[in-house]
Amino acid sequence: MPLNEYDRRALLSWNAHVSGQVCLRLCLTRDPRSAALQTYAEDLRALSPHISLHTAFEDTDDLPGFFIDDSWIWHAVPSGAELRPFLETLALFQEMSAALRRYREDRLAPTLGPIRPDLRQRLLGLQSHRELLVFTAPQCPQCAHMLLELAPMPFITPYLMVRVVDALLCAERAQAAGIRSVPTILFGEDFRWTGRVNLAHVLEVVCRNESTELSAAAAIRLLKEGKAQELSRLMLSSSNPWRDFPAVLTHAEWSVRLGALVVLEELVDKDPLKAQAYLPLLWNNMDELPAAVQGDVVYATGIVGDPAWTERVFRWAEKQVEDSELREVGEETLNTLKRKKKP
Repeated sequence: MPLNEYDRRALLSWNAHVSGQVCLRLCLTRDPRSAALQTYAEDLRALSPHISLHTAFEDTDDLPGFFIDDSWIWHAVPSGAELRPFLETLALFQEMSAALRRYREDRLAPTLGPIRPDLRQRLLGLQSHRELLVFTAPQCPQCAHMLLELAPMPFITPYLMVRVVDALLCAERAQAAGIRSVPTILFGEDFRWTGRVNLAHVLEVVCRNESTELSAAAAIRLLKEGKAQELSRLMLSSSNPWRDFPAVLTHAEWSVRLGALVVLEELVDKDPLKAQAYLPLLWNNMDELPAAVQGDVVYATGIVGDPAWTERVFRWAEKQVEDSELREVGEETLNTLKRKKKP
């Protein structure tokens, strides 16, 4: 698949701002798409003297791909909106490689490319290999923005790799992964982010260890993606309750609170002591919460609490003289608590 005229002009413009040699590896396979990647690679080499192309063949049916260091793999023929991120990633690899070698050896380099210090620290904390799978399309401007933002991150640490799959070129892979729109980021079997996403929230999940909690913003994002079960699993794997989770349970959006209650029910089933630890935090600010949110806190108390909470719920219910729905929530919760065994 040769470069079109627009892509050729973009590549020539990139040439003017790059110096030295940039290494790019092409891995061809028995997959028929290898021919398109090889034709594209020949165009790149012909139009850019800065690209040093190394081609290898593997006798497999795997997808062919372009490798930038061991940090990026592109199962794509980068064109349209994909081309600029591809070229910028190549340039970043050249610019950052020397500084990264020094940093990994002595940790003295002050900066490592265009990336926020807090995100850099998360990446440097990785101790095991992680892979992000990113589905894109050539005519998707949001894909380009996301790839540009991601570009420096895998170069910070040897433990992160980003694999880009063109959802049009590799349509069967996209279908198998349940891709319905791009960009979509997959992390393992459990985590998926679609559309415009704050990459800080993605890195919170990708870079966490088993004792690290997520921020309220990252937890809310998971719930909005329909990932209540995944959030439950992460919370259960943490040694302590998450300090920010009460903010999720009292979020302004009802759908977020509903997802948080689903998580809470899972915690009660698997680790009731961890679930109960959230009740004092929720009730400490009860008077400051909107009425509807207070009702959800009382409902959560029925899920999590024991008969020791009966008096507090009763006093709250007495105050709801003008709201029949809240009074009903209070009565149902009191009945639930009374049916439970005393601790």
